[in-house]
Amino acid sequence: MKKITQTLTAALCYGVLGMAPALAQDIGSVTTEDVRRAATDACDDGSIYRVAYSHSVSEVAIVKQVRRFADERARYLGCVEVLHDNTQANNLEQQINAIQGWITLGVDAIVVLPIEPTALQPLQRQAQAQGIKWLTYLGEMEGSDGFVGFNHAQSGQIIAEAAVDWAKENNVEAPKALVTTLTPLPSLAPRWTEVTRIFEENGIEVVAQQDAADQTNGLRVAETVLQQHPDLDIVIGMADDAAVGALRAIKLTGADASKIFVGGQDGSLEGLSAVNDGGAYRASAAILINELGANIVDLALNAVRGNGPSFAYTPTVLATKANQELLDNLLTNYDR
Repeated sequence: MKKITQTLTAALCYGVLGMAPALAQDIGSVTTEDVRRAATDACDDGSIYRVAYSHSVSEVAIVKQVRRFADERARYLGCVEVLHDNTQANNLEQQINAIQGWITLGVDAIVVLPIEPTALQPLQRQAQAQGIKWLTYLGEMEGSDGFVGFNHAQSGQIIAEAAVDWAKENNVEAPKALVTTLTPLPSLAPRWTEVTRIFEENGIEVVAQQDAADQTNGLRVAETVLQQHPDLDIVIGMADDAAVGALRAIKLTGADASKIFVGGQDGSLEGLSAVNDGGAYRASAAILINELGANIVDLALNAVRGNGPSFAYTPTVLATKANQELLDNLLTNYDR
């Protein structure tokens, strides 16, 4: 359990064990513009809103940045206050205490990444009975009023297609790939199943699939696979942290970085920095964390006001040196 918890933290707690997303509506066609448009006039009638946001690992760097962008969106609108809890290390008791306090306070909406959905269901019912909108972050609880997340299938497809393009452009014959997974979290499976599907369709052999979401395990797995397959061409991490660890393994083993494609997913600071450095780390399927933070506010407002989409994915984009302007903008999200 300790190893799984550490992996969850490293992987930003994308979902909850055993909780596969079962969205209440088809959200694939909902755009960021749709979400923003509906929330733009929220302050016109003089209303004041309080939106509470609970993440299970608030101490993680990228989570802090998402919270910052939520606060910035709230300040921009002018009539919204975002309340944050201090839940850390997937501490269920901390999360329950924070949500109980928000219900007592009578906030307008609660956005939560539920550590244990079953344990939070009584709080969900209590909040909704008081007219408080209940939205979930990165996964859904039955009967929720909204969803703030991103599309794992899109992420896997983006990074897989980038690797396929690289292999074709470089005339790599019979390419071999390592793909890291995180099987204790089946809701994340498209991050690797889409990769393996696309690789199979394009004649890329996946010689190894192993669980690794953090740098330590990414290093360990990649070292082992490189020993078995010194001619490895492609490494895809289910998270940037795993791919960064694999990049270290490539350097330690003395493999020829010019002949390897390393790609990650998330758009973490270390992943984006590795892309920016050039070399083997060629791409990251990057979540637009500025839009993700803003969506916490806007989707909550839409749920409270009932005038726009309250379920939406935040877009994922391909970060590479080939689009330096986009890469620079993604890195700028971590400036503060």
